[in-house]
Amino acid sequence: MQGGVPRVGFVGVGTIAEALITGMCAEDEHRADFLLSPRNAEIAARLAGRYPFVTVAADNQAVVDGSDIVFLAITPQVAEQVLAPLAFRPDQRIVSLVATFDLARLHPLVAPATTIIRAAPLPPVAQRMGALPFHPPLPEIAALLDGLGLVVPLEREEDLDALWAVTALMGSYFGLLDQVSGWLTDRGVPEDQARPYVGAVLHALGVAAQARSGEGFDRLSVAYSTPGGLNEQAWRELKAAGWPGLVSETLDLVHARIGGEATLADTLPRNRD
Repeated sequence: MQGGVPRVGFVGVGTIAEALITGMCAEDEHRADFLLSPRNAEIAARLAGRYPFVTVAADNQAVVDGSDIVFLAITPQVAEQVLAPLAFRPDQRIVSLVATFDLARLHPLVAPATTIIRAAPLPPVAQRMGALPFHPPLPEIAALLDGLGLVVPLEREEDLDALWAVTALMGSYFGLLDQVSGWLTDRGVPEDQARPYVGAVLHALGVAAQARSGEGFDRLSVAYSTPGGLNEQAWRELKAAGWPGLVSETLDLVHARIGGEATLADTLPRNRD
């Protein structure tokens, strides 16, 4: 550490890395000195220009050499290729954001470093919102991530894999919003009214879901559905069409891929006829 804060490096600087760094630096908070990979020059330069304690390194090895904590913010497709030539230190803490690489697969890639944490942040951490599960629950990493949303320290790696599968629904969520707002515009509602309306309705429900999660979502479904009313009708129609089962099946496929039990090719859409 230098100046009382950890030196945090990022190997790979994409959307998630930018969101994490933005969240950790929000309100000019100096919780770490950041050293970034030059791999994505545009994002790295943008962050370095915005925050005085963010620097762009010459290369990935320079990131590793200058960091106490190293975030691996690279895609699974290039992870082994990027990590193989890097020389890590035994005292370093490694935080992996690579979804499909479990701890057993990561250990030989970052040896002789032995302290590895897997984390699954989402883009809203930039606004210090959403959820951020990680395993194992190392206090030093919990302190670094504190305040970036709902921080969820997990004792079991299999729990992290299950929670990680749920993050795959982000595109589906926005796809749902697009379908609903498109339905409105097809009926003449102007786009500049339809989209904010749909976003506001679903956002409010999300806030309620987090605030009242202790009640159980099944009970909230009943509470928000007047008997014989429109909400009850809509949920009945979606259940009859098999929608809940399709969600579970999709999560099963994603979970299998995260756990290494399937590849992308194995999970391509199948003909359901």
